[in-house]
Amino acid sequence: MKKILIINPFGIGDVIFSTPLIEALKKNFPDSFIGYICNKRVYDVIRSNPNLNKIYVYEKDDYRAVWQSSKLECVKRILSFLKSVKKEKFDLVIDLSLGYQFGLFLKVVGIRNRLGFNYRNRGKFLTRKIDIDGFNDKHVIEYYLDMLTLLDIDPGKYRTYPKIYLAERDSVWADDFLRSNGITEKDIVVGVIPGCGASWGQDAKYRRWDKAGFAIVADNAIERYGAKVLLFGSAKEVGICEDVLKLMKHEAIIACGKTSLRDFLGLLRRCKVVITNDGGPLHMAVAIGVNTVSIFGPVDEKIYGPYPVGPGHIVISKRALPCRPCYKKFKHNICDNRLCLKGIAPSEVIEAVDALMVRAGK
Repeated sequence: MKKILIINPFGIGDVIFSTPLIEALKKNFPDSFIGYICNKRVYDVIRSNPNLNKIYVYEKDDYRAVWQSSKLECVKRILSFLKSVKKEKFDLVIDLSLGYQFGLFLKVVGIRNRLGFNYRNRGKFLTRKIDIDGFNDKHVIEYYLDMLTLLDIDPGKYRTYPKIYLAERDSVWADDFLRSNGITEKDIVVGVIPGCGASWGQDAKYRRWDKAGFAIVADNAIERYGAKVLLFGSAKEVGICEDVLKLMKHEAIIACGKTSLRDFLGLLRRCKVVITNDGGPLHMAVAIGVNTVSIFGPVDEKIYGPYPVGPGHIVISKRALPCRPCYKKFKHNICDNRLCLKGIAPSEVIEAVDALMVRAGK
């Protein structure tokens, strides 16, 4: 197998979930050239992966914007993108998009072997496929690894932690940021992420735990361990971090909105523990090997949580609620009472943080 192309147009978590598959392909085909198609928001997550030879950025929203101003220009840009893919002469594509569009495009550019999921019969342009009606009964990583069965490879031994690879520049920037805020190498750093990333858009508020709860847990880390607390989030979540800080008794450093994605990864690496809602930031922390306490509400942690389950990653959720999970088959049954999150007490999260601190010898 000479040239393999992987397609994953989804968010940060989904792309991170595909990294065990990338690693498995490289181990089985060590001389292969591996390409990857992703959107521009996740490019910085995947670009340093040493198992990838080329990354193509396909941003659907950009094409839509061009379409509104000039349909001809949009068609030209799509054709140019397809031409760049065709030029590489891939032998095989693994399409994780769950749609039919990429399968059609890659048939047109002449990739003969097209593997993927036949979700709701959308895999009609695939040459080999696995029928699914959603991600329902196991982790997404295991669904992605199932693609190996279509290549006669046993996926069982590749069920490992996902990985993000940091560059030296990422660590250097993080060290400079911490020093400028009075944090030394001897300090215990705890990351607190009261938002949850951008993937859910306006629905994100339905999977965020209480701000007051995050404030209590952050104060406890400061009082019990003398920790330096960093409040993380995107530029759109600055208000959330500021609200948490106002509710705290002690000082914390707001890094929210002050970092690029790679800067954020560098700072995460310095954390002893990261406390977060479920979402892309959680999966980034897991993928760089940081201990995490994650809070899950409407989403099933067995499918979208830290993987594989281990002592360094503790999930807090209300598993016994009959209405949970209410996010199933890519649809969210929105409710306003949010019992799955309101029922989580700060003491539960503090206990989990304590367990990880003991594990780390603190």
